Amino acid sequence: MTRVQALRPYLIGAAGACAVLALGLSQQVHAVAAALVSVTNTSSNPVPVTTVDDRVAHAFGTRVYPNVRAYASLVVPAGKRLVIDGVSGFNNGNGSASDLEIGVMSGGAGIAQRLPFGAPQSATALRYLLNENVFLVADPGSTVYFFINDADYNDSAGINIDVHGYYVAAS
Repeated sequence: MTRVQALRPYLIGAAGACAVLALGLSQQVHAVAAALVSVTNTSSNPVPVTTVDDRVAHAFGTRVYPNVRAYASLVVPAGKRLVIDGVSGFNNGNGSASDLEIGVMSGGAGIAQRLPFGAPQSATALRYLLNENVFLVADPGSTVYFFINDADYNDSAGINIDVHGYYVAAS
């Protein structure tokens, strides 16, 4: 094999790279590309804008205290939707609480999701609802309900539920 034949792939690659750079950097190519693009925005055809920082700018977090005999609730402000993206908590009682049910109105329809409490680690340990990732969207002005299901209706110990998410503007 001659030296030119050995260098042939490298020479062809270098020539191709030079051709691509020459075309990409030429002013004529840029002028043609700019002529093909036309953007016109008017009040009837505005630039679409999307809010991308709702989770930070409009964060939501609270603790509610449902028990077997009484639900807990919170009201979503008018003009906003509440996006619940996580729930955690624990049971201070005898460990008989089985699950948490969250009920919301979303798009005018009732939606519920059940989240089970973890098994107690000992007879004296708290029973935890480990952080559960959820995606529930509650309508503006609606009430979000938190129900506890418990095998022992007389279990009056407190249950702490931490709810977190964010608000988005209702449109």
